[in-house]
Amino acid sequence: MKVTRFDAALTYALAALGLWISYTALADLASRAGLGPHQAAAWPLVVDGLILAATRAVVTFGRHDARRYAWTLLGCAAAASIVGNAAHALLPAGPVHPGIAAVVAVVPPVAALAMTHLAVVRARVRQDAEGADARDASLQVGAASMEDALTQKEGKQRAGDASSPAPAARLVAVAATPIAGDAQSDGDVRQRVLDLLAEGKLSGRAIAQEVGVSESTVRRWKPAKDVTAA
Repeated sequence: MKVTRFDAALTYALAALGLWISYTALADLASRAGLGPHQAAAWPLVVDGLILAATRAVVTFGRHDARRYAWTLLGCAAAASIVGNAAHALLPAGPVHPGIAAVVAVVPPVAALAMTHLAVVRARVRQDAEGADARDASLQVGAASMEDALTQKEGKQRAGDASSPAPAARLVAVAATPIAGDAQSDGDVRQRVLDLLAEGKLSGRAIAQEVGVSESTVRRWKPAKDVTAA
């Protein structure tokens, strides 16, 4: 749902009215606690201003661990403002009790200490955010470098595929390669011829017809002593 300008204006107006009424009550309480006119006028700004600063810190810190400190500071400042307004309404007119005057006097230095610490915490949050951004940028650069390397590798693979022999050339190369089975078959045929020659039952021509080779091949494979004897 979209926030309209009317919604924003209404929020700002109510906040301004609430701060004005709270300022009036707290300024009167500070004056009755013994502060001078200028100090009494500034005292409500310390209390309610601390609420505004803590609220902004809660919103801007996101999910950082320091957000807990911002919430604690916001709770303490809101409690001080509420208690101060309630005391202004409940206490009788005139100077307040010394204990209440002491609390009023203690609020400004405590607020100064809290705001100083909040400034340090805000600086740490900003530093952590910048470090996280730097890490994200480094991861993005690393991912881009890896992607470029993969792209270059794929390009080299494509170039290697293009320079490899064509399918037809590979088929010719495979066809020209001697097959071990054929060499083994020639050895078996020769052994068969030698076995038939050793039996001495068939002539060279008959062995050639039996085995399926030429008669000259049978004579070439015939042992030398048999050739001499023949």
